[in-house]
Amino acid sequence: MNFQGKAVLVYLEEDNIARAYFRVQPLMTQDGSLANMTADYPDDGFLRIVPDKNEQHTFKERMRTLSGLCLVDLRIFPLDSNKIRTNKNYSPSRGETNQFIVYSDAVRALPDDLVYQVVAEGDVRNAMTPWIYIRNGANIQGPFRKEDMQCAKETEKLPPDSAQLHSITLHGQDLLFYWPKTAQAEEPAPAPAPEPEKAKEPEPKPAPASEKAEQPAQPEEPAQPEEPAKPEQAAKPEPEQNAFEQIQSMNQQLSEHANRLKPADHAAPADFARERPAKPLTGTKLYQTPQRQTNPRRAHNQLMEAVESQRYSSRFEVSRYEAPGATIPQNTELKEVASPAEAFKRALLGMCHSPEAQRQAVDMVLSQSGMKPILAKVLGRETNDLTIAAMHSQLQELEAERLMTLMQLDDAKKNLAAAREQALGNLNMAEQKKLDQLHIAQQSAQNELEKLTKAIEPLKKEREEAAAYVDAVRGSEDGGKRVICPGAGGTASKAELIDRVEKCMRAAGFRMEEGDALAMLTAFALSAKHNLLQFRSEAPADADTALDAFAAALGASVVRAGRKDDFVVAPGGNAPVFLSAKDRAVNHPLVFTTRIGKLGKPETDADCRQAPHCDVPVYADPEALPAPLPVYPPVSLDCVLHETLREGALTEETRSALLAIRKAVAASGNPLPVETVGMMACFVAATQNDFKGGVAEAIDRAFCLYVVAHILDYSLDMEAVKPELAALPRALKALKA
Repeated sequence: MNFQGKAVLVYLEEDNIARAYFRVQPLMTQDGSLANMTADYPDDGFLRIVPDKNEQHTFKERMRTLSGLCLVDLRIFPLDSNKIRTNKNYSPSRGETNQFIVYSDAVRALPDDLVYQVVAEGDVRNAMTPWIYIRNGANIQGPFRKEDMQCAKETEKLPPDSAQLHSITLHGQDLLFYWPKTAQAEEPAPAPAPEPEKAKEPEPKPAPASEKAEQPAQPEEPAQPEEPAKPEQAAKPEPEQNAFEQIQSMNQQLSEHANRLKPADHAAPADFARERPAKPLTGTKLYQTPQRQTNPRRAHNQLMEAVESQRYSSRFEVSRYEAPGATIPQNTELKEVASPAEAFKRALLGMCHSPEAQRQAVDMVLSQSGMKPILAKVLGRETNDLTIAAMHSQLQELEAERLMTLMQLDDAKKNLAAAREQALGNLNMAEQKKLDQLHIAQQSAQNELEKLTKAIEPLKKEREEAAAYVDAVRGSEDGGKRVICPGAGGTASKAELIDRVEKCMRAAGFRMEEGDALAMLTAFALSAKHNLLQFRSEAPADADTALDAFAAALGASVVRAGRKDDFVVAPGGNAPVFLSAKDRAVNHPLVFTTRIGKLGKPETDADCRQAPHCDVPVYADPEALPAPLPVYPPVSLDCVLHETLREGALTEETRSALLAIRKAVAASGNPLPVETVGMMACFVAATQNDFKGGVAEAIDRAFCLYVVAHILDYSLDMEAVKPELAALPRALKALKA
């Protein structure tokens, strides 16, 4: 943007306080054009101020006094002075983002009468100019001094759609300024250039016809009749009309009732509304029209009117017999001429005392052609009518609102295309973003599918090998072998495993107290070393049912063997399998040989007595009816071991209690195997922090699982063990001591 020979309204701020860098942002030129920051100053919209050679020592102090709105006045300099130049140090990568510089002698303080800020009454203190205009709705008045709100000259009103009002966005706020045009202000002539030939200033362009039509009439000449616009001065309509052209195209006249509100025009003929050609609306801005000075009417006095009437009659009677003043032929016939106005006046005086006669006279007058516009103009000259004055004010406000609405409609039409493009752009961006996300998700799913496909390949191979092995076993000559196929187990948390066991055991009709499910799971995990587990109940059949319920909780299968069955375990799978057999055993880490026993009765099988094992006591619930067992997916053996066998340290007191039990059992006649004592210690260490009763409950349950069966199987003397049973209520109940 070329600022040479112009005055530019700028905003000055201190960029770096430590180094005293000052810069200005161009806001608006004197001809009313706004600075294009994006095109002219693409980085940050500022120009760096550098000190002039005459202001080396006063540069900082003067710039700080000018902080805020000021003026870059290039009118007093020659056109070739080049006060705005390219910044040689311009480098955005190193922090210098001002592409142009301006010399400090061109930066001046803001004159009082050059530009005015238009503010509301409540924002006067925040105004940025010394003189302001006050805005109250559509009324804009001023100028007023900011400090004391005094006016130095006669105030004037500005139309809200004035071309001299400019809206500027500064620090995210929209500010309104009034800057009179160059044609209305006297600018100082530019100084001559040092070259021999003086640079010629460009001649100002003539104002278009639309701007001439917008110039409001001066209050000093209210009596000048307004001339109709000439056809050759009218602006050619554009394909898309703006607000001003829409006002021009409107050709509507006010109704006969609204004519009472229009100020009287004495220069118009009497039949103004009927014969005067209609003028198109010019969009002239509203201003307060000075009222015409009318002569005061005399008060109505019947005596004076009667005297005046008689005086006129006597003068007329005398003049009938006097010779005319002009020289006329003697044979000219003289006739008495009566004035119609005087006759009408005398008739009105005669009917002043009769209301009915007055009504008839008014109806007769109003019925005459062209009388209503005349009466409307006469009534419009009444300055003392408050109703008419209020209607005048309302009409002006309505006209101002109409003009503002038309301008807003015009701006909305201009911005409609940009808003549509922006909305379509945002929509396209959102759709593109969703499409990119779907592409990413599709690629991720494809990669995951490839990984799963690769992971399935070994399983397919194992399945094929297992199927081949099963076919080979079934096709052997003896044909008496049965195949045990462990399932593929999943994972489950400790709480989920406990919940499964409780639900399955209750569904089978057994009584489950808090901690029973955890004890069963821990005993099962500890029996994985020898794969030998025994359930005891009051009836052997109930123990077999408890085995089915516990296996259902783990999603495991139960295989019941006959006397002559021989088993082969198929490869693959990691879920446990329960083999219910009295004299059959399979040496496989997933197959648990399970036996059935009766509570309080010794075991007759010598092999079972010799092998360290765990006896799980179960008790039927006499108040519950059996129900179908829930179905759960298989869980792997490694998951059960990981969730139940948690490492824990035993305290000295706990160790002493376990050693005391071992000594008492040894004193009764047959000591506990060392492996059984180790299983008890592992059980207490894994469950001492989970049972509600703590370590004492863990020791009591361990005694029931590992020591009670040993005492019953070997028929040991319980007198030596009774001192240790004082704090073990479950053990006392199991031994019935």
